[in-house]
Amino acid sequence: MKEFFKKYLFVFEWIGAAILIGVGIFTVLDNSILVILVGLILFVFALLRVVPLLKTTPDKVLRIIYAVEILLNLAAGILLVVEGSKGDASSLMDADNKIFGYIIGGVLYLRGFVHFYATSMRKEPNDYVKFFTNLALFTVGTFIIARGGFETMFLAYVILVLACLSALFIGYSGYKHYRNNRYELRAREETKKAVEKEKEQPTDSISDPASKKPDVVVPEKEEKKEEAQL
Repeated sequence: MKEFFKKYLFVFEWIGAAILIGVGIFTVLDNSILVILVGLILFVFALLRVVPLLKTTPDKVLRIIYAVEILLNLAAGILLVVEGSKGDASSLMDADNKIFGYIIGGVLYLRGFVHFYATSMRKEPNDYVKFFTNLALFTVGTFIIARGGFETMFLAYVILVLACLSALFIGYSGYKHYRNNRYELRAREETKKAVEKEKEQPTDSISDPASKKPDVVVPEKEEKKEEAQL
């Protein structure tokens, strides 16, 4: 089963890329799914970070902070999914999306705040990508909280862009897996043909490689031969 998924991984990657684009387009056309989609994003991001993040953080204090952040993200994701699945998300989407905006803004603000606290106060490793990404999350989160909400259509287009970018990366990964699969298949076929061709050759025409002695010039013997000639 493992070999099957490894061999045909590109099929699942291409299907996933197509689904992502479809979900992004549908989000723009119908905003009713927006609450559930954002909730699932928060839930999946939080859930998949638990084990790698906590196991690779030696600082006990920082582990507790990360655990609290993950729990809050999980709670926010579950809340959005539950409210959105009721079929009437007006409790979160009314009043200029203030409740919905506070949840999203709070999650983004918390992520940026925890990152900068970890890197500046707890000496957590950092790089340029993490720095600017979390700076953007911190800034956007602060803006949403200060504004008290956001335009639903704007968030839908943001999700569409993210879905297209994710689909692009997943689709390219599937392309590479498909290309490698084809090259491996071609290499096996060429090897098989070469072996069959070698077996079809008559045994007389096959010479023993050991019988062929290379004409190696040994310096000492060559000098003795020249002296004898003189």
